[in-house]
Amino acid sequence: MTIHCPACGLPILPTEITPAGDLAYCRLCERTSTVDACRAAKPLAQHPASSETPPKGLQLTENLTGFQVVLSTASWVALIIWPFMLVWAGGSLGGIYGRQIKSGEFNWLMSLFGLPFLAGTVVLFGVAFMSTFGRVIVESGQDGLLRIRKGGLGLYWTKSAAWMDVVSAEVVEETRRRKGSYTTSYACVLKLRQGDPLKVGTSTDREQAAWLARYLAGRIFLRR
Repeated sequence: MTIHCPACGLPILPTEITPAGDLAYCRLCERTSTVDACRAAKPLAQHPASSETPPKGLQLTENLTGFQVVLSTASWVALIIWPFMLVWAGGSLGGIYGRQIKSGEFNWLMSLFGLPFLAGTVVLFGVAFMSTFGRVIVESGQDGLLRIRKGGLGLYWTKSAAWMDVVSAEVVEETRRRKGSYTTSYACVLKLRQGDPLKVGTSTDREQAAWLARYLAGRIFLRR
């Protein structure tokens, strides 16, 4: 027998039930309920239309052919990255390559030395661009594809899969160690029938990742 979360109406896996069999945990809602309440809960298909408002930074659009969720990656970090990048690029690249252009003489050894600085500038520009104009778009349409687009100002890198091949959505927490400290980031991971999962990163905002996972899990459940 399948039991459902009383809050969101999505199925709860048997592995999320305590050994005593009295409590069940919904990972998408992060709520614990009694098994009796979960047995009595209505599945999502019998719930009224969801009125859960997307958290700040997310926009949802729905129509008869699909949906679109837009995640803004704009951040105050841009105020720091842009000046730093300009100083970095002006000092390092200007000193290494600018002198060669000005003198009209090519120095291959100095040019090779400048490649790490050039790569660093490209990385910094990418971070600054996404912190200012960046968006992550998750959408499905009439063509039956689920697309995840990342970029801004009309320039996007796209990953896609058949929407019917997406079988689940869940929140994944990733911890990275940097100079003696830990940084935790969150992502909504979409598992496919075949192939590598699709990941939608939301940086350090767990609320956004959890809402997106709940919304997509609900869409997957309702299409069955």
